[in-house]
Amino acid sequence: MVADKPTDKNTARAVLLQARAERQPEPGEDRRRTDALLELTAQARTVAAFVSFGTEPSTVAVLAAWQERGVRVLLPVVLADLDLEFRLYDGLLVPGRKGMPCPPPSAPVVPLAEASVVVVPALACDRTGRRLGRGGGSYDRALPRVAPDALTVALVHPEELWPSVPAEPHDVRVKAVLAGDQLVRTG
Repeated sequence: MVADKPTDKNTARAVLLQARAERQPEPGEDRRRTDALLELTAQARTVAAFVSFGTEPSTVAVLAAWQERGVRVLLPVVLADLDLEFRLYDGLLVPGRKGMPCPPPSAPVVPLAEASVVVVPALACDRTGRRLGRGGGSYDRALPRVAPDALTVALVHPEELWPSVPAEPHDVRVKAVLAGDQLVRTG
């Protein structure tokens, strides 16, 4: 790992969260990211994604665009054991565990394996597909349920594509990283 990047997960998370808190968005970055995601998912009928909150790269516009295109969108709900279940998104969101917006309990649960593209949050990623999340392990539990031929792509700000991120054997890699509007295939 380069000298200025932390080599342990907790330090890396602290550095990344602080950088996000101080980050000033580039003009048009949300539109470019949305366009890149729409191009990436142009043939997808079912996409699993997440509702961004706080300083995460915004998914608001792409969620609306997928709905307009008739794409079936699945969004995560954090369960008590920190695993995720994915529910069908119909435009309605309610506050979920840890304050994260999610579909209401009445929304149908859909197996993650039905998604051909799975967009996941990350604090940082590297070019080998290692991703650093917030530390709960929710996506490490969920990603093994993705269909083998599905594309898993982590969404980060451009400066969060690091040469290497701290990882452990149980961490599940993604097949691509969208850093801003730059798509990096990892495998």
